[in-house]
Amino acid sequence: MSFYDKVESTFYGWCVERLLTTAEHGGCLAGGILEIGSGTAVPVVRALLRSGSDTRVHGFERDPRAAATARRAIGLTPLRNYVVDEGDFFTAVPTAAQRCVIGNPPYLPAEPGTSCAPDLWGGPRGAEVTQDVLDCGLDLAMLIVSSIADPLGVLRFARDRGYSVTDWMVTPIRFGRFCRDAGVRARIGDLAGREQAFFAPHSYLIAGVTFVRDAGARDQSAVLGDVLRTAGRASEVADPQPRAGGAVMGAPVGTERVVAGAQAGAAKRAGTAAGAGTAGRR
Repeated sequence: MSFYDKVESTFYGWCVERLLTTAEHGGCLAGGILEIGSGTAVPVVRALLRSGSDTRVHGFERDPRAAATARRAIGLTPLRNYVVDEGDFFTAVPTAAQRCVIGNPPYLPAEPGTSCAPDLWGGPRGAEVTQDVLDCGLDLAMLIVSSIADPLGVLRFARDRGYSVTDWMVTPIRFGRFCRDAGVRARIGDLAGREQAFFAPHSYLIAGVTFVRDAGARDQSAVLGDVLRTAGRASEVADPQPRAGGAVMGAPVGTERVVAGAQAGAAKRAGTAAGAGTAGRR
């Protein structure tokens, strides 16, 4: 069964809702949206219901049980503009009429053969699946980008493919048991030494990033890159830290303050959106 985390999935849903309700993207979204790795479908179901959008979303999920779960979740709602098929997004995209994609691609970095959850493996840098999506040449992509999966490399790759970052939101996430898999843990430390992973001992950042192929768009990738660097400069993932008094523990020191400051400054300059959040368990 595909991975599901309430915090990370809720954040993804917020990012989808923001995309659906941003007027400037209306023309691009009118032709419909593809989704890579629909999982349970709950985030997009909620985003569509909250936004009231009639934009059609066609999701793809390789796990048969997850695809069945997604279809059941959609069937319990009045939605008629969201379908999830069992299948591979990359097989479907060459002939798809839609020119937009959304998704939370797998981003755990690990060397091939490492015993991490296969549904969460994003390649040796954790960025390979995300870059494969951006390499499809669609007009718009709203994807989750992680600070532990070569985020600066992803932003450079997107720019080289003609994309501008036009909008983003950021939230801190706690390391969970999959990140503490021995192979993943070691790989994250290796990437940190190469300036390809940014994290605090107990947490990292994820960003919901809207990439648009528009030569006239004001690119915000430099601002976003600076924010993702604030995730921290730890050299290794620490052991779990207990929570106290219901508070979220282990968030990067100053992350909320830095992200809020970046939000205010970037919004003033270019309409950037960034938001602080809570913890996850990937």
